[in-house]
This record gives sequence, structure tokens and C-alpha cells, in this order.
Amino acid sequence: MLGFAESFVPWTASTLIPAFVGLLLIVLVGMKLQTRYVAAFAFGVLFWFFVDTITGAASLDVNSGFSGGAGQVARVGLFAIGLLFFFSVDRNRNIFSPQLAVGKYGLAIPVLVAAALGIHGLGEGAAFGGTAALTTSTSLLDTFGGISGGVAYVLHKALEPMIIGACYFAYSNQSAKNAAGRLRDLAVLSIIFAIPSLIGATSGYYLIYDSSYFYALGTGTAIYTAVRLFGPMFDSTKGTSSKESMTMAVLITLGLLTIYFAALFHSG
Repeated sequence: MLGFAESFVPWTASTLIPAFVGLLLIVLVGMKLQTRYVAAFAFGVLFWFFVDTITGAASLDVNSGFSGGAGQVARVGLFAIGLLFFFSVDRNRNIFSPQLAVGKYGLAIPVLVAAALGIHGLGEGAAFGGTAALTTSTSLLDTFGGISGGVAYVLHKALEPMIIGACYFAYSNQSAKNAAGRLRDLAVLSIIFAIPSLIGATSGYYLIYDSSYFYALGTGTAIYTAVRLFGPMFDSTKGTSSKESMTMAVLITLGLLTIYFAALFHSG
């Protein structure tokens, strides 16, 4: 068994610091590229993220057919709750008219995206906390797959917040008046993204429960994130050339393969 502090503190650092770095990198890249290009790369990351999250939710128990019982009903119900909750909260901010939302709502949209994306961390954190509490190893790194497992986690925590960063750049980048203000915004978004993971790790260390329910909730909230990310990818005011279409497709592919590469460290 690993002590709570000796497991929780490194977990916090390896979640929060990469999240901030990932946000900062995507915003810096966004200053050199069109917003839609940044969004396209982030969508590739999000596609893998969604598949990963719904897998953690045991695909909402679909393999049980109609015999999954209360557990199946709970997973599907949490999925629906997660999806509907964020659309409800954000319903007055032009969700399906994204161009009208640009620069209009301050930090509200990326804050909601950060919260929606971070929800899956409740399940991830719970699995971490439970493993740390039950392991017989005295090494945190060995418990979670050694150096390769640590690299995989840090890379994921840097890549996933790039989805938030793309939404920040698209909807709220103008809200910060200077570099210090932008860094403050990114720090706030990093903390919001990380909080569910830290709550999950704390509860999972002291309680034993099925984390797939939290993944089901996170699968639903990820759909809200996807819709918010779709908006900056499309511009209905002008046509798109064949070259532009292929550029977008390449960036989506690059985003997906980048997080796929990160996942390879945790496999095998």
C-alpha cells in the first residue's frame, strides 16, 4: 500500500503541469495558424479520447443486450445526464451558431469545455486511487507501468487539454488583454480540468467502487465538447478549396495519431 500523500502529490503534479503545458502549446501554435487548423488537430485528439472514454464505460454495457440490469440502466442514464447537463447550462450561448459566440462570453465557454472534458478524470482518478491503496509495491512508478506508463499518462494529460485550448483560442482568446492575462486564463482552465481527477483519486483511495460509471458520465459530456469544437472547424461564409479540405483532413489525422502514439507507451 502506498501512502496517500506519496501517491496523491505526484498524481496532482503529473496531471496539472502537463495540462497547463498542453494548453500553452496549442495556444502558442494557434497564434501562427488559422483557428480552424488548431480545431482540426484537437478534433483528432478528441476522437481518440471519446473512443477511450466509452471503452472505460464498458461501451455502456451494450454487449449485455437487454439483460444488463440496473448497472446498464445507470451507465446509460449517466451518459444521458452528462450530455444533457452541459447543453442545458450552455444553451443561451449560441451552441449551434458558433460564429456568434466568438469573443462574446468571456471565459465561460472554455470553462465549460474544461469541466466537461475533465469529468472522465473522476473515473481515471478513482482507478488510480484504488490501485495505490491496494498495491503491495512501494514504488508509485512501478505500480502504474513503470517509466512507459508514466510517459503515457503525462502525454495524455498534455494532449487532452489541447481540446480546451482550441476552444479557448476560438471563443475567448480576445478576453485576455496581455500575456499575463492569457497565462492566468490557461492556469484556471488547467485547474478546472484537473479537479475531477484529484477528487476521483481521493475518493478511490478510501472507497472501493466501479469507476466505469464515471466514464459513462464523461462519455456524455465529451459530446458537448465535440459540438463546441466542431464550430471553429467550419466557416459557412466562404467556400473551401480542395487543398484546404485536405489540410484539415491531415490535421485531424495528425491529432489522432499523436494521441495514438502516446497510448502506445501504455500498451504491450
